[in-house]
Amino acid sequence: MLRITSLKLGFANATLIQDQGAVLVDTGTPASFDEYRRQFAALQLEPQDLRLIVITHGHADHFSYAAELREFTGAPVLCHTLAVQALRTGQYPPVQPRNELGESVRRMIAGQAPQARKTLEPDLVIDGDFDLAFYGVRGKILATPGHSPCSLSVLLDSGEAIVGDLVVSSPFSGRATLAYFADDPPRLFDSIRYLLQSAHTFYSGHGGPFRAAEVAAALSSD
Repeated sequence: MLRITSLKLGFANATLIQDQGAVLVDTGTPASFDEYRRQFAALQLEPQDLRLIVITHGHADHFSYAAELREFTGAPVLCHTLAVQALRTGQYPPVQPRNELGESVRRMIAGQAPQARKTLEPDLVIDGDFDLAFYGVRGKILATPGHSPCSLSVLLDSGEAIVGDLVVSSPFSGRATLAYFADDPPRLFDSIRYLLQSAHTFYSGHGGPFRAAEVAAALSSD
């Protein structure tokens, strides 16, 4: 039976997909082996049963613990080809606020953004669709640029989407909002429109999950 769990780890979430196999999307932050072990145990997942770690994009709050999780579980790490340099170096370009909310959040987190704990060489690198059937999950990974050029989303056959930072919770209102950091806003809107054709629930790296109606309302009001 399909089970999707948002692992609340403080600054950023990780999302665990348990289907015929188990896939982790992003690593969340802050975390520790003890915290992963505790959350995995609560979900009846042995670390070695994790089949794949998907990094949605090259911002450190989403991959900070990837090297350690790979050591802990043995699962390979997958990212977009444009995220490889960030994982290798731990450095990533400054975020680009696209609206007043983004400017406010950038001021709020100035000097506090998580840093990569360890750099790593990803095991799998993609730039387009990637079927997850081999890893025991009925769904695929899609390139969904806009928040960043390297943004990926996981779209499950059952209609759930795990979208990184394409849709997030406003730190002020708590409501669903489109990414307030975006290097290419028109592509961000296109990516969300595409996902809305198939997804009924959106799992985010920050807040959520959100119903499609909440995401559509955020899109229409943006």
